[in-house]
Amino acid sequence: MGNKKAIFTFVGLVLVAVLGIGIWAYRLLGNMEADQEKTEQLSSRILAGFGDHTAIYKYPVQLSAVDWGKSCLILENGGAGDLGITYKEKWNEALGTVDNYPGDAVKGIVMIAMDMQEKGEYVNKIGQKDKAYQRNYIISYVDLEKKVVIARDTLYGEEPPLVNRSSGSGAGDFPSDTEVVDSIKGRLKLYFFFLRLWNFDILRIPARKLKCRMEKSSTWL
Repeated sequence: MGNKKAIFTFVGLVLVAVLGIGIWAYRLLGNMEADQEKTEQLSSRILAGFGDHTAIYKYPVQLSAVDWGKSCLILENGGAGDLGITYKEKWNEALGTVDNYPGDAVKGIVMIAMDMQEKGEYVNKIGQKDKAYQRNYIISYVDLEKKVVIARDTLYGEEPPLVNRSSGSGAGDFPSDTEVVDSIKGRLKLYFFFLRLWNFDILRIPARKLKCRMEKSSTWL
């Protein structure tokens, strides 16, 4: 009797786990489809400037202050089909820029590209070697009027695990959504904007968090 109860409990836990994974996958695919649909309906001035995933690297770099405030949209470099970019609803919601969609009047684009940096290699017991990578984001700030990149940061992800328990290369996670948005807020000086509106003592903790985030991001040209 006890064994049957344990079996039923185990099967129940497995079913709950499978159901949870299924719901997560369904939501993820739904978000991807929604982002793709919104990408196709972006302003023509944005779509024309990013025809493929290499377009961001063709813009000349002219470093200057990013003084757009929230007059921007966050996009991911690369997209499905012929799209060179992807509109990211979750990042724009977190930054508070969703009302700028489809981008007819924005001053700039925050373009986020994936990057992998080799950090070392794994060697197994028989001498077989595999690479260890750190996953990062390269964040470019494109001035749409001047058609130049005015700032570019590298936001570093987790270090690769010390032990690779699977076959093939190993890598750490990309920076979290919170880290991405905090980095962008720091570059756009949105924290300092709030400091001017409210008493400094009230926002002393967010200001200190900003300093930590900016130390984690290094300038990349």
